[in-house]
Amino acid sequence: MKNKNILKITSLIVFAAVITFIAAQNGFCADELVNHVPDIQQQTADSKGDTIAKFLIAMGGVMLSSFVIYLGLTIYNKFFVDKSLFPNNDPDDVLNTPKTVDEAVTLFIKRNKLC
Repeated sequence: MKNKNILKITSLIVFAAVITFIAAQNGFCADELVNHVPDIQQQTADSKGDTIAKFLIAMGGVMLSSFVIYLGLTIYNKFFVDKSLFPNNDPDDVLNTPKTVDEAVTLFIKRNKLC
């Protein structure tokens, strides 16, 4: 028990030190980055079409990543989630709210398996 507490405290201290170290860095390539920043005139010279194209590409990436996440979670739920962990999934009982105090107490006892 004592070793677990020491391990937790030590890992929290190390984590805080790493986060502090990362946050204190101003970038490894900060000096080189200054030389590559384009002029203000060149930035304003971009046409609206380029901006719209960049926006549409970004939105396409968002849609693609959303679809990949949805597909991955669907496959995970279908094949890797044990359905026996959720024996009380009654579709009729999910959205019903109790109307009286007695129904609320009965529902609480039933869902928490207190009887």
